[in-house]
Amino acid sequence: MFRKPLTRHVLCMSAGALLSVLLCLAFGAWSVQRDRAEQAGELADSYVNLARRITAEAVEALAVIQATPTDCGPQEIAHLRALVLNGRFIKAAARLDNGQIVCSSITGRVDPPAPPPRADLTGEGGRRVSFNVPELGAPGSRSMVLREGDAMVSIHARTFIELADPRLDFALIAKEGEMSRVLYTNTSALQGLERVAGTEGALNFNGRRYEVRCLQAYTGCIVAALRPLQSLWSSSVMLEMGAFGVLLGMTGGFAVSALLGRSRSLSRQLLLAMRSGELRLVYQPIVRLSDRRRVGAEALLRWTDVTGKPVSPDAFISEAERNGMIGQVTRFVISRVLEDLGDGLRRRPDFQVTVNVSADDLMDSSFLPFLSARLQAARLQACSIGLELTERTTANSRELSRAIARVREAGHKVYIDDFGTDYSSLSYLSRLRVDAIKINRTFMQALHDQSDQDTIAPQIVVMAEVLGLTMVVEGIEEEQQATYFHTLAPDALAQGWLFSKPVEAAHLFS
Repeated sequence: MFRKPLTRHVLCMSAGALLSVLLCLAFGAWSVQRDRAEQAGELADSYVNLARRITAEAVEALAVIQATPTDCGPQEIAHLRALVLNGRFIKAAARLDNGQIVCSSITGRVDPPAPPPRADLTGEGGRRVSFNVPELGAPGSRSMVLREGDAMVSIHARTFIELADPRLDFALIAKEGEMSRVLYTNTSALQGLERVAGTEGALNFNGRRYEVRCLQAYTGCIVAALRPLQSLWSSSVMLEMGAFGVLLGMTGGFAVSALLGRSRSLSRQLLLAMRSGELRLVYQPIVRLSDRRRVGAEALLRWTDVTGKPVSPDAFISEAERNGMIGQVTRFVISRVLEDLGDGLRRRPDFQVTVNVSADDLMDSSFLPFLSARLQAARLQACSIGLELTERTTANSRELSRAIARVREAGHKVYIDDFGTDYSSLSYLSRLRVDAIKINRTFMQALHDQSDQDTIAPQIVVMAEVLGLTMVVEGIEEEQQATYFHTLAPDALAQGWLFSKPVEAAHLFS
């Protein structure tokens, strides 16, 4: 039978087709489950981002109320109502005196004063939260209430429930210390869930995987998974994989290999690159212009993909910021810097390596403890690591200035990178209270190309001197540029190819 070429070809192709179909279907099932887990994680991340905006508005309103003089007169009641009207999420605001509600945006003066709702949990800084309680002065309406000091605000009771995507099976978890409890769930499968640490990215419960995302500052978490498919065959992916396997036939092995190498989104490739070693760091030395001595370096992330092609940092950093991955990238860089340069930094306590961070990193309550723990493990002082913020990420200066203050109190210097491209002004820098500015290379080179009568560069130097800021000039490539800026600002620092191109860690201290 096998001597006949036609029969042999048919049998071999049939066997190959069967194997290819099985492999493709197996891969299709795995791909569906993986993609569903990723989609559930993305929807949970979106939920947390929205929840963060709502709670941030409520906390800011509490601060405004507490900063307002207390008299419950017409002016204060009007102020409370204006807070509600100008807010996007809060539905009521109230003033307390001696633990009793004395006036609110709904009822005006409360006479006699009324007790506030019982707190269901106590959050960050003693902030008390009450869930699903009747709203004072609004019969039939129920609210979530946040109370701090003598201020209280209300959010619609179902706001945080309705934020969740309808494609999810989910539970909202309240945490207080080591205790946690289910506030709401839309599925019986999550009834009985008792312990959520708040640090895990996913958990298995009742035979299903659930993504876990927490809003650390407000002690709340969402545990979520996409609702189950009635059948894997209801997924278009499975049908496509079956047809694909049949068509490939004897080339099924090649087809599986091609599928494994199929194009992925840039964000997914970035995650894999951090695990596989495709990402590496180089260091751009920073020198004193007065003596050209290296006093620091900027850590620069470089990515060469599996094909050997470099990926633009602007592309993958923007993608990381857009998809909420920038925190992971920042932590990767910090860990790698300490691995690369730990010995050298211990020998040179006066040497500082700067790491690019985002405003979200600084405002993340877990970032500074992470950085401190890594430095302690490396036996290094906080002054060994400086943090660079790009000017375009600093628009929300009120929240950011508080985060910068915490970082500086911990011993880190904070730089504004690419200064001169967006919000450059004396008042802007005064509000942020940073340590140094890094002059954008394009801007400064353009200034240097102008006539000697140009006044913009001296104004920047004067601005830095008035605020007591260190100035770092980027992009110095020619000796005349170094001389120009040294004459203009004798104490300035600089970096650029005139002094050194970015180097590997092994050559930084040599």
